[in-house]
Amino acid sequence: MNNSKNNLNEKKPFSLREWLFGLSYDRKIFVLGILIAFGSFIFWLVFPLFKDLTGFDECVFKKATGFYCPGCGCTRSVNALLSGHILISFLYNPFIPYCVIMWVLYTGSHILEILKVPRIKGMKYRDIYVYIALILIFSNWIVKNILLFIINF
Repeated sequence: MNNSKNNLNEKKPFSLREWLFGLSYDRKIFVLGILIAFGSFIFWLVFPLFKDLTGFDECVFKKATGFYCPGCGCTRSVNALLSGHILISFLYNPFIPYCVIMWVLYTGSHILEILKVPRIKGMKYRDIYVYIALILIFSNWIVKNILLFIINF
C-alpha cells in the first residue's frame, strides 16, 4: 500500500508528446503558428544565400500557362510589408497582410491569455478565417488575370 502512495506522489518526467497532444485545438494552432513564424524567419535569413542556385527567376506556372498563379505577388507583398508599406503589400497580394494580421491577433491573444491578463481569452479558430483567405487568394488571382489579358496590365 505504501508503494502505491509513493508512485502517485512521484512526478512524471516532462513529455513533449503528452504536452502537445494534451493541448486544446486552439492552443495547438497557436504552437503551430509560432513554429511557422520561426521557420519563416529562418528561411528569410537563409534564402538570399541560395537565391542564385535555385533559379527562381520566373514563375513556373506563368511560364507554362501564360496566366498569373494564385500566389503571384506574394514575394513582393512580403517585401513591401517588411518595408512598412502595408497598402502596397495589400495591392501586390492581399493574402499576405491578411495572414500577418490574423497571426498577430491570434498569437497575441493567446500570449496575453498565457500571461493571465484579466478578461483576455485566446482567439478561437473559426472556419470563416480560412474561407476569407481562400476568397482573397482566388479573387486576387482572377482580377490579376483579367487585367493581364483584357486590359494588358
